[in-house]
Amino acid sequence: SVLVWRYVNLLKAGVDPGHILAITFTRKAAAEMRERIVRELKAAAARGEFDKGRWREIRERLGEIAISTIDAFSLSLLREFPLEADLDPGFDMADETEVPRLIDASLDQSLRIFAGLAREDGDVALVLAQLGVARTRAGLASLLERRLVAWDALNRFLAKGPRDLTAEVVCRRAATALQDALRTVPGGLARFLADGPVGHPRYQLFARDLQRLPEIERAGEAAVRALIDRVAAHFLTQEGKPRRNGAIFPYNTARDYPDAEASRRHRGAVFQIAPQIERVVSAFARDLNVVLARGIKRMFAIALEQYRQALDERSVLDFSDVLQRALDLLRRMDEFSQSRFRLESRFHHVLVDEFQDTSRAQWELVSLLIQSWGEGLGLATQPSIFIVGDRKQSIYRFRDAEVAVLQQAGRYIEGLRPGGDPRRAISRSFRALPELLDFVNELFSEMSQSGGRPDDFTYVETDRFPTDGARDTARGPVLGVAAADDIPACAAAVASEIERVLREETIRDRKTGVPREARPGDIAILFRSRASHREFEHELEVRGIPSYVYKGLGFFDADEIKDVSALLRYLADPTSDLKAAALLRSRFVRLSDPGMARLGREMAAALSGDEPPAAGLGDEDRRVLEFVRGRVRAWLALADRVPPADLIEALLASTAYAYELRGGRRQQAWENLKKMRGLIRRIQNRGYATLARIADHIDAMTAGDESNAVIEALDAVNLMTVHASKGLEFPVVFVVNLAKGASGPPRPVRVTADGEDGEPSVSIGPFVSATDEAEREREKHESRRLLYVALTRARDRLYLSSALKKGAMVPGRGSLGEVLPDSLRQLFGRAVTAFEACDAVAWAGPSGRPFEWRICRIPDT
Repeated sequence: SVLVWRYVNLLKAGVDPGHILAITFTRKAAAEMRERIVRELKAAAARGEFDKGRWREIRERLGEIAISTIDAFSLSLLREFPLEADLDPGFDMADETEVPRLIDASLDQSLRIFAGLAREDGDVALVLAQLGVARTRAGLASLLERRLVAWDALNRFLAKGPRDLTAEVVCRRAATALQDALRTVPGGLARFLADGPVGHPRYQLFARDLQRLPEIERAGEAAVRALIDRVAAHFLTQEGKPRRNGAIFPYNTARDYPDAEASRRHRGAVFQIAPQIERVVSAFARDLNVVLARGIKRMFAIALEQYRQALDERSVLDFSDVLQRALDLLRRMDEFSQSRFRLESRFHHVLVDEFQDTSRAQWELVSLLIQSWGEGLGLATQPSIFIVGDRKQSIYRFRDAEVAVLQQAGRYIEGLRPGGDPRRAISRSFRALPELLDFVNELFSEMSQSGGRPDDFTYVETDRFPTDGARDTARGPVLGVAAADDIPACAAAVASEIERVLREETIRDRKTGVPREARPGDIAILFRSRASHREFEHELEVRGIPSYVYKGLGFFDADEIKDVSALLRYLADPTSDLKAAALLRSRFVRLSDPGMARLGREMAAALSGDEPPAAGLGDEDRRVLEFVRGRVRAWLALADRVPPADLIEALLASTAYAYELRGGRRQQAWENLKKMRGLIRRIQNRGYATLARIADHIDAMTAGDESNAVIEALDAVNLMTVHASKGLEFPVVFVVNLAKGASGPPRPVRVTADGEDGEPSVSIGPFVSATDEAEREREKHESRRLLYVALTRARDRLYLSSALKKGAMVPGRGSLGEVLPDSLRQLFGRAVTAFEACDAVAWAGPSGRPFEWRICRIPDT
């Protein structure tokens, strides 16, 4: 809101719209900002704040009010100055379907190079042995996407040393340190091994390895690595911490040990020397990680060269290239005085929104644009830069955004106006009811966790929203809680509450502030990650409530897309029993489960063979199978003559598939099918001429973040991730699956670039760097910021939902519930155990301020 007012005030002051550069970070936010600016201009004109001549001029130039994303602005710079940027003037942007294909092709070529290189480079050979081809490929693909920071982070990490390490040296040191640690076992190694669970085969292998430790040390790196893994499993917990008490998995029964006294002695010795073993294992992991990082750097350089060559051959750029080339252009603008003058004379005022989501490279781009102002060059008029950012809402660290950049930019701007006070704190909320703001103040004051780092989540007095503490008692609770034993039950409770809200409640209209009936489009369901939205979508559909799964959720999981994908894969390979089975189970055929079992492994023959396998099939299954067999041969004949996109369109029409789209999701499903046809057409136009190649490419895309087709003006409940909700607001918000973890298995290659002065972290496979422990704490601070964003999306009502284990919230790693205070976690258990006659449960913040929470239950049926 403040940035919009700033823009309008510049126009009121007579600034030409073409001299204002406004930047935000998503196309949706840019479109919304432009809409709000135009709306505010018209409202200001209606209030008489413009003279008639000025308003007439602005009204005729509303089309020139352009709000840009960083990517779009960088691209416009390169198109205007292609020669200065050392680009072919006819360059183009790589299509979204082309970039994955180019990365795949580059990695294919790189892996062929690695196979030869591994014979002479031990570091490369170690990476391939440790990660395998598939995980090495996945790790390098991630580095290519993050190459603006990954290359520098790798260099800085390896520059710290040690530089003389090899896998052989690391393994030899670890074996020696392990022998030294085992010499301290009480009673000696022989007695320690004899006291162990000698009746268990796994322990027998472990004991034999310890007895042969000198031989294993000479056997080579692989043998030492395997031994270290077994030793770690025996002495350390799954989290890598020293065992201190309890049983040693999997030796949980007394009969594994010679007797109870031997079991006690053995476990006591394990607990005593486990800290030494932890130090040995940690040192081994850190040292071997350095060797692996060195190998990854060499492989990354080769993959990057291959990818750049692929881009250059097609004269295209991807988004990382666009930003890098724009930076290089602005750094060299002194060489092109005329071009620099054109640029400086155009932008007099720069406004940047959502600055807390800025990466270091993006901030450098903005700072280079305004650099001449500090040098006293260029403009005769007084220029200005205006940035808006909230460190508590910086949630794009996985895209290399840094909270510290906001503070750095603040210091830079202070330097442009020495002696002034350019910083302003915006504490007023333009969005939520006072009671919701009071809850946010109480919760995040308790969650403030400053550890002295610039990216720590803090909530200090200046962050608190000012409220008068008044409540609208007639409105009822504005907070709600939904808890149950599993996610489907939670989804049913949430959907039932949405049904009640739509039937009984009013919300404030966003434009007028006047109460009105709630509509589906006023409601959002927010997730920490892209998992488990299907249960909520299903429960809404059962109740006939329209829903829209937004941005990165569920396109390839949608039933209609699964059906078309199954058809496409079968037509590409009709001899495959697996692909025939997918088509038979799809809604194109709908063969029953007993029918599928009867067919056994004869799926492909059942569809296109000479004789239909009718034995044992029910009447309905036999009729369905005979019907589809009569058409499959025609489909396969058509596949040889018709382009894939046209083929899919023809088959959707001839099979009357539209009948399958009836129900609450009909409009969304139909739009998804249109998007799928367009996607296939784009792929085939990019060189994928055959069904088999298109099917392979679709398979590769299913693991990505493809979003459902956008439906304009659809009044439906919005299901989205918290990241996708950034910058949006809704009268009613449900934050669900609070206990569901989001960390998943570690990525093959993990590179963190923590600012110019911070320590970079590089971890390969299961190994860790010395800075990995700090990385875990940074993740928690990011989760606190993510929770802050989620809760501040609500205007009128806010609900929290979580599945419980044995009546209590047990948050997984990376979940939003992991960072909640214990007092709020206990609220969910109390909501479940509350009497049926009780409609609400209470929670008090650290100041003692009470809050009433409505309990969401599934109505009796």
